[in-house]
Amino acid sequence: MSEKLYDLVAHDIASRTRWEVRQGLWYQMRNDGLRRRGKPWPNAADAHFPLIDTTINKLKPSFFQQAMGLDVLATFVPMRTQLSAYTSAAEQWFSYKMHEKSNFAMEVMSWIDHMLMGGHSVMKTFWNPDRKQIEFQAIDPMYIIVPPWTKNVETSDRLCQVMPMSLESYKRAGIYDDSKSTIDSIMGGRTEESGILNDLKNNRELREGLTYSADKEQIIVWEVYSRDDDGEWVMECFSPQQPEIALRKEMKIPFDHGMPPYSSARYEVTDGGWFSPRGVCELLAPFEAALTKSWNERQDASTLFNKPLFRAERDLPNSVNLRLNPGQILPFGIAPVQMPDVPLDFEKDMTQTQSIAEQRVTVPDYGLMADRDRRTATEIDSINAQAQQNMDLRLRLFRQALGDLFRQAWSLLVQFDSKDLQYRFLEDNLAVDPVALHEEYQIEPRGGMDMVSRAMLLNKALQRKQLFVDSPWIDQVELDKSIIELDDPALIARLVRDPNEKLTDEAEDEQRTLPALLIGQIIPVKQGLNYQTRIGVIMAFLEEARQAGMQLSPKGGEAIVTRLDGLLQMMIEVDNNNGKALQKDVMEYLKSIGLLPAEEDADAMLAQEIAGQGAVPPEQMPPAEGMPPPPQGPTPQAPMPVEETASVGVI
Repeated sequence: MSEKLYDLVAHDIASRTRWEVRQGLWYQMRNDGLRRRGKPWPNAADAHFPLIDTTINKLKPSFFQQAMGLDVLATFVPMRTQLSAYTSAAEQWFSYKMHEKSNFAMEVMSWIDHMLMGGHSVMKTFWNPDRKQIEFQAIDPMYIIVPPWTKNVETSDRLCQVMPMSLESYKRAGIYDDSKSTIDSIMGGRTEESGILNDLKNNRELREGLTYSADKEQIIVWEVYSRDDDGEWVMECFSPQQPEIALRKEMKIPFDHGMPPYSSARYEVTDGGWFSPRGVCELLAPFEAALTKSWNERQDASTLFNKPLFRAERDLPNSVNLRLNPGQILPFGIAPVQMPDVPLDFEKDMTQTQSIAEQRVTVPDYGLMADRDRRTATEIDSINAQAQQNMDLRLRLFRQALGDLFRQAWSLLVQFDSKDLQYRFLEDNLAVDPVALHEEYQIEPRGGMDMVSRAMLLNKALQRKQLFVDSPWIDQVELDKSIIELDDPALIARLVRDPNEKLTDEAEDEQRTLPALLIGQIIPVKQGLNYQTRIGVIMAFLEEARQAGMQLSPKGGEAIVTRLDGLLQMMIEVDNNNGKALQKDVMEYLKSIGLLPAEEDADAMLAQEIAGQGAVPPEQMPPAEGMPPPPQGPTPQAPMPVEETASVGVI
């Protein structure tokens, strides 16, 4: 079977020759640049304008944010009835495993880079039994071999991963045939001393790095996935140098999901073929070539202007001895050649070319093509909106690939790691219930298409808060949480309190002040309290005391009235209309139970003073509206009057 598979894979390699040549060209353009052919003179400029590499570095963060931008990576939708707490725990447990118990954060950057550069990239997801964790491997697209008619991994006829490895790595893996005879037959490339025919040798040595290695200490291993007669996936492992020798036993896919452990991401979709997507390199190759040409020619022009040519009216006996130094006296008849003005504005030409290139890959252009130096904020917002719409399609394609990867990763975690229930979320150490670990979830990457940066998400959350503030249909606590979690999720547990719990806490706190009030201690009113709740606690106590026939001491009544007046004054500052209405009801109730003098008593005392029947002692003066009566005994040691406390806001 291995020999037959080898022939099929070798045919697949031969059929993608044109694609391989293009990939090699794009790699050279991005890293070293194409060297200048036909320099006008020795040591002329041979620069490389890094347009492709710069654009890839601009685009990469957008895709990385889709994969790793939030603390919870994926949204789980259970396909069976279960408590929402189980679903949240499963999401957090999965995110913990991906963030801290795998190499996903590093490999996803390589996965994105391969996609942006070549248009198509592959990530391998597997379980490492030695480290007991899930691991990922971003594979160079050159090392994935599929038939030319392949569209995706799920529907492919076969898939071969080429794994170059050192001899030590081969032995250390512990899963391959490491007998001396086998290693000697597969190590490095075939040589003339092997005794095989040249045609067979040429067939075996199709591509360096794919079918053989020039390094004698390197081994090329093929891991080939194909379908058996029942349509199930099986894996065979052999070296292209000796396909008849099985390096591992043929086996079915050992994972519950039953698919090859690969997820592919595309930068674009054209005709749907595996080799059809174009990356940033292919899209921008002509623009980088044009910019490099303009850049070199600008340097040439600079050289000619800084080191002009000279002409002599008569022959010089030995022009080599002529030194063009500052202050040098030139021989008779030597003058510089007047160079014409440059007919082309290199800066403008390069700027326009770069602008077109950036539009080609939907990177926002903030004015490179503008006919003026500045752009308005409205124009920039419009450009951002248009660029974001263009990026949505590419991000959606990547999110589909990311969803496939997450589903494979979750299946492996449930299969191999379901006994490790401990996880950490933010600053809490938690444990997931085993009931939540099952495969009946629909898993999608968390966030949206516009999740490019936390700053953008934070701005949207603030706009949402302004739009729905005080809305009776919106949970204001959750609305505030959506803002805080984008800033620092750990602050939610410290800052956010449920309004109902806060009201309960304030009511209990006010009840604890009642004993102190009953013995005449005046307690100042602090700012930032729920005054209406606290007033209600005191009023409920007074009503219960009245019904029970409980008599309050003069000092206790005075302290309670002072406390009520302070709470009412602070409430009026916060809510004038409701505060005054509540003050009127409270004062009438206090008069009805005798804690404040009735109006006829106050009028009688005032009439007695006017009739001149003697000065009215201060302690007999009627209190002002809303003020407690003066104490009948010695003045208690209170901090300060309630009016002053309320006005200056003593805390």
